[in-house]
Amino acid sequence: MLVEPRTRVALGALSAACFVSVTSENLPVALLPQLASGLGVADSAVGLLMTGYAAVVAVTVVPLVALTARWDRRATALVTLGMVVVSNVVLAVAPNYGVAVAARLVAAAGHGVFWSVVASMAARLLGPGQGGRATAVVFAGNSLAFLFGLSVSSWLGTTLGWRVAVLAVAAVAALTALVIRVTVGQMAALAPPVRRGVVDRAQVPVNLTTLLVVTGHFAAFTYITALIARYAHVSGSATSAVLFAHGTAGLAGLVLIGRRVDRSPRATALVTTGGLAVCMVALLAGGPAWVSGAAIVVWAAPAAGIGVVLQAAVLRVAPDRPDLASAVYIVAFQVGIAAGAALGGLAVAKGMLPVAAGIAAAGGLAAALVVRRSAAFETVK
Repeated sequence: MLVEPRTRVALGALSAACFVSVTSENLPVALLPQLASGLGVADSAVGLLMTGYAAVVAVTVVPLVALTARWDRRATALVTLGMVVVSNVVLAVAPNYGVAVAARLVAAAGHGVFWSVVASMAARLLGPGQGGRATAVVFAGNSLAFLFGLSVSSWLGTTLGWRVAVLAVAAVAALTALVIRVTVGQMAALAPPVRRGVVDRAQVPVNLTTLLVVTGHFAAFTYITALIARYAHVSGSATSAVLFAHGTAGLAGLVLIGRRVDRSPRATALVTTGGLAVCMVALLAGGPAWVSGAAIVVWAAPAAGIGVVLQAAVLRVAPDRPDLASAVYIVAFQVGIAAGAALGGLAVAKGMLPVAAGIAAAGGLAAALVVRRSAAFETVK
């Protein structure tokens, strides 16, 4: 399928927005030791910056998506990116932990709305039957966030300070908003009744899979820097190199999964869920530091496909109400992030980091069982 140059630029702009959104959301992961030291709190408290963010998204996304249901989709994306800019500017000058929490909540309020529209916007740009491909294209920004966004943020935090790293994210968000304003055309919203998006039984297996695999993934991923230090014996500026390798593996995984997700939705979903479990078991099995490091790096390949296969499943089971169905899916995703970060935080606070990896393995395995039995992951005839 040939894609017009204007459409390619528009998809690139949306992918850039995904990049900055994911980088901003996961800054506490990349800057965990610097934030803890700078704000005078424990590592587990920095993890709560992820938990609180996710909790706000989960609570606000459905009412805010309903409130903005008739907005032009481009305008919606621009407003939410503006909230990312404001959030990170305030975080960069935060004098204490309380202000840092408040700053994070600003971006959290717009986060769910952004993710409820971006995949459907991309799908509408490419046309019918291309939901998985469109999602993979724009979600490449996610993988690039882990490849460059988090590794560069980690490097900036180590060398120039975490406040400089946060300001850099704000600047990239502002630039991305400008590019979207110039390259993406106006796009009218689809606004079906809210109740249809909330109670649709066809989406239940997708949301259950989301809750299980995301909870597991973020129980470990929120503390990936701690896992790298413990199992790969890497710390300091070298951590950014491991994060870069992790992101590279994620980008490769996204490309492979994106090519197959529309044709083989169940197989790709099993790769992402089962792959998480396999990598965590390999990490927990112990062995030389290089083996553990390899498991951490390879972990990114199935993890990168989580959002693609799940969002594609949402578009597949709810083609006539993508925005609101995506909002409900985002609730499950953010509850998973909050639960995972909280469970991992409890394990870290009690000095039981391996438990966080164990939760990830269990979540991936349970999600794979749901995928195996659910019609939501069957190929559309």
